[in-house]
Amino acid sequence: MPEPELHSSASAPRPVKAGLGVEDIRHIPARERELRFTRNRAGSVLLAAGFLLIAIAAFLQLTGYDTITPYLPAPLWAMQAAALVPAVLCLIAGSRCLKHAAVIVTPVGVEILPFLRARRAMQWCFWQQIRSADRKGGRLNLRLTDGSTVAVSLRPMTAASREMLVHAVRQRVNTLQCSGYGKA
Repeated sequence: MPEPELHSSASAPRPVKAGLGVEDIRHIPARERELRFTRNRAGSVLLAAGFLLIAIAAFLQLTGYDTITPYLPAPLWAMQAAALVPAVLCLIAGSRCLKHAAVIVTPVGVEILPFLRARRAMQWCFWQQIRSADRKGGRLNLRLTDGSTVAVSLRPMTAASREMLVHAVRQRVNTLQCSGYGKA
């Protein structure tokens, strides 16, 4: 069954500029479209910290090359290990933040994935359950119909991602409320 035309020709989405790594989404069925938001701000900070710690370890290796003797324990080796272990951990955590989604907005609802144990602790908020969405400080608060509130932290995301997430959720909730979707 063909999808109904909801937009006039004036408000129809324009093609995306080539070379941005984004394809035109009009060929994707509406029920398969989703917006994924990652922790890119936190990921970039962690990657920068990891590379800085690797640079510190390399500097310690280069400056202490002539001072290491086989008879005395070299404290520089311990300092290098103290810099390399956190560097590897920062690189792993940073790449995980950049690669894996934190929040996914789908036609079904909002999927919230925590940083640790995402498979066990993920939350689904269906559009029928969300009564309102508002932003307070660094959080997006989803007020549910049962009276509870789900808070989504926006701090690990970039400013553009934060605004886009808040706008997408608010628009979807407002559209569904205006249409009376989910009401008996």
